[in-house]
Amino acid sequence: MAVNATLLQEARDKLRVRNYTVKTEKAYLYWVECFLGFYEEHDPMGLSLQDVEAFVQYLSKERYTPEKTRNQALHALLFLYKDVLGREAGWLEEYVRRQLGVRNHNFLKPVECQRLLSNMFGQEWLIASIVYGSGLRLMECVRLRVRDINFQDKALVVRQPNGEIGRLTLLPEKLISPLKNHFEDRKLLHIKDIADGFGEAYLPAKIAREYPDAARSWGWQYVFPSGQRMSDPRHGGGRLQRHHRNESSVKEAVERAAVESGVYQNTSADTLRNSFAVHLIQRGVDTKVVEALLGHGENAHLTSGHLTTCSPLDLLTTH
Repeated sequence: MAVNATLLQEARDKLRVRNYTVKTEKAYLYWVECFLGFYEEHDPMGLSLQDVEAFVQYLSKERYTPEKTRNQALHALLFLYKDVLGREAGWLEEYVRRQLGVRNHNFLKPVECQRLLSNMFGQEWLIASIVYGSGLRLMECVRLRVRDINFQDKALVVRQPNGEIGRLTLLPEKLISPLKNHFEDRKLLHIKDIADGFGEAYLPAKIAREYPDAARSWGWQYVFPSGQRMSDPRHGGGRLQRHHRNESSVKEAVERAAVESGVYQNTSADTLRNSFAVHLIQRGVDTKVVEALLGHGENAHLTSGHLTTCSPLDLLTTH
């Protein structure tokens, strides 16, 4: 058990160095611990692909773990071998690719996206519209900062967990006015926080070191803030800050709107992101451009020349 405890601590340290979210950190540590416990009498360095497959079969047949959760476990194991154990993991990467390759990436027709969004309201509607209109992952969307919205160039900055710019993508013209109105309400909340002696947003460690006063600045506030101030649970308390809102309410709103709209029953935020990609490709947009806008491929950060592409959201007759 001492070896397992050491590996778990190393995994936790690596996750925090890479600025993974609290939710991801807990999930990865859970699956790493499950895997190490499953092979408690074995050195993980000596395990093979067959051992990983046996663990996945155990999750599927004995624990009835859903496919999406099994894929999360595989990513946690990939992190364990590559980043913690430092082992060459091409064999595991190929297995993970094969597992993900069999997934059915469902998407909606434009008219279905239109119906779904028409059954959403408030911030949930705005977030779902950005996911579909800009191709963001849900977590990328709720982590947006005010400075990431470029109204003039109609562009969104998508940041990596460490705060660095990951890529640029489209800002739908239809969302400019709603976002500006949202900013006015959000700014009032920030002013009130400052008046109450607070007003700080959580910042990645690197940004906090380089810009000590940035946490209280308007530009670094979250576009979609949480309703309550809270301290970062990874650092054992401390100053109360305004974090981003929880994505669970958006997930529930999308699922509810899908039912009310009579569209595909397994519709999720990922479905809207998939629809963004499919609708661009159906219009003849180059797949490399689409991959770059989604953050896939080696040139994901080189998208400034692709922002003239029209967002699928702007082609909907209503929203």
